[in-house]
Amino acid sequence: MRSFIVFWGLVLSLNTHVLFASEKAQPFFQASNTQPYHLSVGAVLFDQKGRIACHHFKEIFGHMDVYILMRESMENEETIFMTLHRGLKEEFGAVAKPVAFLGSLSGFLDYPNLGFDKTTVYIACQSIVCDPSQRDPNDPEAASSIEWIYPDKLISIMQQQGNRFKRVDADESEIVKSALPYIKQNIQESSF
Repeated sequence: MRSFIVFWGLVLSLNTHVLFASEKAQPFFQASNTQPYHLSVGAVLFDQKGRIACHHFKEIFGHMDVYILMRESMENEETIFMTLHRGLKEEFGAVAKPVAFLGSLSGFLDYPNLGFDKTTVYIACQSIVCDPSQRDPNDPEAASSIEWIYPDKLISIMQQQGNRFKRVDADESEIVKSALPYIKQNIQESSF
């Protein structure tokens, strides 16, 4: 019996070592020179008024007035929901209830040092708490201001932005459109 316990203790020790080793490795879902694919989780975070939270960057990557939804890169050992909740907290200081899967955007991003295919899966989320002062100050998106915008206006902004930047991830208007029925349904349910 003692050798059985020692064996399983060794197995657990080795598994823990593998886990810690994988945490230091290149993130599995992030693009690199050897893996030209990237996976992110995005959120259409809406409030009880039907407005959608988005980042507003006055300037980013040489572009002015950029509006984007929450998009968080997956990390090793995470599920989609873990990435979603981490991203909401880090980028918006938010806690939310996921209500619907909205599909994905996918396309090639041509950066100077690395071109890769990026896929972002999106989830509609009803805001429970949103306090931008609780955002992670080390997160790259911490340079943005958080704005709550009604869907029709945000759709128009994102369509124009997509035309200006010619990037698949610059126009998230189709994702916002996909969220509209869920936003309307959840606003009606919460008004009773």
